[in-house]
Amino acid sequence: MKKIVYIVKGNGDKAEFDEKKLLKSLKNAGAEENIALRVLDKVYPQLYDGITTKKIYKIAFKELRNIDNPSASRYQLKWAIMRLGHGLEGFTFEKYVSRIFENLGYNTRLNVVAKGKNITHEIDLEIEKDGQRYLVECKHRSKPGVWIHIQVPLYVYARFLDLNDKYNGAIVVTNARFSKQAIAYASGVGLRLIGWNTKKQDNLKYLAEKSLVYPITVLKSIDDKCLKKLFNEEIIVVSDLLEKKQIIYKLFKKQKADKIIDEALKLKK
Repeated sequence: MKKIVYIVKGNGDKAEFDEKKLLKSLKNAGAEENIALRVLDKVYPQLYDGITTKKIYKIAFKELRNIDNPSASRYQLKWAIMRLGHGLEGFTFEKYVSRIFENLGYNTRLNVVAKGKNITHEIDLEIEKDGQRYLVECKHRSKPGVWIHIQVPLYVYARFLDLNDKYNGAIVVTNARFSKQAIAYASGVGLRLIGWNTKKQDNLKYLAEKSLVYPITVLKSIDDKCLKKLFNEEIIVVSDLLEKKQIIYKLFKKQKADKIIDEALKLKK
């Protein structure tokens, strides 16, 4: 019988380690069940009371990468999106969200200035599909255990009311979690929330995987030193690497460029 281990979650709460959750996250990343079980067997001996979920993720990621590198890249999607905070002027997350909506069939515009009934607004992202137009507010967080509280839905909905002659609705997208109060308010006024703890069709991880839009930060071969160069060239997602190979070989030495392209190709399979 395996020992009971109490872990510390991102928000500081303590809970009993649940191997089913780890197995589910590994399989969601594309790992076959036998591989997920092998990773679990490697992780268990390294657990101890008080270990953080972040530490467990790092251990599981390392073990999965040794067995199935493409699945490991998908497994670290949550942390990869956090790394988008290294983007210039903080716009990288907005660009990433825009690419997700583009792949879902929307027309998109970034950094839109819209005149409302009372004041002028700067909109992070505007999306349109089938004659329906929406304003999108993007909230990026670079640390785990962070929540989006009621203040954000309140001001986004107030902005929508001032612009409702131009938009059919409003959306808040974050890589963090929404508080219960934020979710309750948004549900009451018809504000769409997309985050890490929202229902499946509005879950950021689900939409990223459905649209096959993976940020370049999922790749092991791309460290923080590479990011600024790539972001400067508007290379945000893995498919950009394959579409702009010539730029990759201009930015990096052949050995490094080969490694990046090879890893990108494996993830796209």
